[in-house]
Amino acid sequence: MRLKTLKTQNFRNLYENPPEFKDGVNVLYGDNAAGKTNTLEAIYLFATGKSFRTRSEKDFIRHGESFARAEIGYENSLLCRTMSVTYMANGKMALKGMQIEGVGVDRVSEFLGNFRAVLFTPDHMALVKGAPEERRRLVDMALCQIQPRFVKSLNEYAKVLSQRNNYLKGIKFSGKSADRDYIDVLNAQLSKAGAVITKQRGLYCEKLSEVAGQMYAHLTGGNEGLYAKYMSRAAYGTSYDENEISDALYRMYSRDTDHDIELGKTSHGPHHDELMIYVAKSSQQSKFVEDASSVPEDELSEYAARTFGSQGQQRSAVLAIKLSEGEVIKEKCGEYPVFLFDDLFSELDDKRRERLSEMFLDKQCIITCCDRSALPKNAEMNVVTVKDGRYIIN
Repeated sequence: MRLKTLKTQNFRNLYENPPEFKDGVNVLYGDNAAGKTNTLEAIYLFATGKSFRTRSEKDFIRHGESFARAEIGYENSLLCRTMSVTYMANGKMALKGMQIEGVGVDRVSEFLGNFRAVLFTPDHMALVKGAPEERRRLVDMALCQIQPRFVKSLNEYAKVLSQRNNYLKGIKFSGKSADRDYIDVLNAQLSKAGAVITKQRGLYCEKLSEVAGQMYAHLTGGNEGLYAKYMSRAAYGTSYDENEISDALYRMYSRDTDHDIELGKTSHGPHHDELMIYVAKSSQQSKFVEDASSVPEDELSEYAARTFGSQGQQRSAVLAIKLSEGEVIKEKCGEYPVFLFDDLFSELDDKRRERLSEMFLDKQCIITCCDRSALPKNAEMNVVTVKDGRYIIN
């Protein structure tokens, strides 16, 4: 997949359209607040339907304007296409309109999966040592680009979970007797949607662990491996059979019902599952996973984070995961996504920069950079200077 053009109107501080993006490595160079990250944000909207920086879509609209618009032209192995998205100011919110080839699209699930991109920002360091929801979001964002059905299941699960939590909270504070039949219906609905989520996350994490380990070894040149493990409290075995997972989730929700009524919310499920990311020697991997099974759920991320001894290990791990995300997308969809890297080369030594650039040879990458001396010397790059929302070809 190749991104060719980006066109914007009134989008944040972008006043011009960048030159056509080339194959290989494209570098957006400039000072902070020049518009480099805004450019990546506008591109990434077409992969995920949302910003990686804000929840308020009105933030896209430049101050004093009534709308913002972004459009991309891209090509994949089959054809060239255009996609666009428009945000119209509406009070404190913005109304969003999505188009593919100029034809309006109502459902996000129809919009996603056409243009695919992998994003790295410094905030993604939280994947290693941050809260579990950061890692769940990593997996979910990747799967939304691969499996349109996954988007529907996520939305359905969130809807039923909200209904169950609201009901449990109402019972807790009202003192009324719980309608067990109603809770049982919600348990069944939650189990069905949750089974799709759990299955796809589990399969994705298995593949991610396999590929990320290879990427990490190449980046670091060390004898440690990077591993990822999806941890669910539902006892469904290792087959990833959707019916078995649904049955396991139903048993878990039913078992937890009394506790959840007392707690006023749903205590376990895919919304609390954990993706463990850790570094270990291959001989230690199985022991690490076995030990992790006895660690309390709210301590899993801290347990895994202890295996990372340095900032360099952490950054290399996150980059390996992001590159692996692209490899999984290629395997599932037949071609690489576009790679978007914000402030990629800072805090990496020269050897890791060179190893990283070697891994970009057959991919299209768009990288932001504040320091030209940080760019690896062993790679050809198309450098564009960004200043005050405008682009200058070097």
